[in-house]
Amino acid sequence: MSDRAVSDTLGFVFVFAIVLSMVGLVSAVGMTGLQDARDVERVNNAERALDILGDNMEDIADRGAPSRATEVKLQDASLTLDRPVEFVVSGELTSDPSVNFTNTYEVSPVVYAADSSDERVVYVFDALLRTRGDSGTFVRRPSFVLSQERVLIPAFVTRPDEEATTSVGGSGTFLIRADKAASDVLAARTDGQYDVNLTVRSPRAALWREELSSRPDVTCDPVEPAATPDSYPSVSCYVNGAERVYVVSTSVDMTFAD
Repeated sequence: MSDRAVSDTLGFVFVFAIVLSMVGLVSAVGMTGLQDARDVERVNNAERALDILGDNMEDIADRGAPSRATEVKLQDASLTLDRPVEFVVSGELTSDPSVNFTNTYEVSPVVYAADSSDERVVYVFDALLRTRGDSGTFVRRPSFVLSQERVLIPAFVTRPDEEATTSVGGSGTFLIRADKAASDVLAARTDGQYDVNLTVRSPRAALWREELSSRPDVTCDPVEPAATPDSYPSVSCYVNGAERVYVVSTSVDMTFAD
């Protein structure tokens, strides 16, 4: 009887140990899954907030609003007015290349970065990108018209205010404040067909190439690697024989506030 009692006791201990280990495993997996779900939701919330920022920027550029403020809730994350990227818009009359124009824009992207992952949400030039490492997608396409019938490029130039707070982080509710500084029509060409070039110098040049080349009348060169450690990769895309060309620039001073 004692041997059987010992056997039963050992069996119970063995089963109990298995149950405990399974509970621990399920708990660990469950907590990891819960944290992953929370991280995804936080980035989704940031995406929605920066999409609203895009709508507010269009209010400033298209509907005459002098300023707008966009609320963003951070949870273990940061907002940064990042190092400028460059957009160059140029064109020349197809029949006479001596008739031409070139406009260069230095644009500071608004970047949301989660502390717990390499996911980023980036608002730049009226576009919204969601990236992870070198991959990503446009969740808000830039409001360009790029066709042989008409080229329209509204240039949203975001830049730091003179006394700007260019980075905030941690947890809390912050405001992205945007104040209109200037608005100009930099090109309005209807005197013949123009060959138009849009060059983007950005760490996300490959994503810009993918986005712009998806448009039927646009062709793009391969991405050029960065020439120096301090520079960015670049890509040039073209619309040839455009009948009408318009380039409108809106400069907006940006800052963050709590």
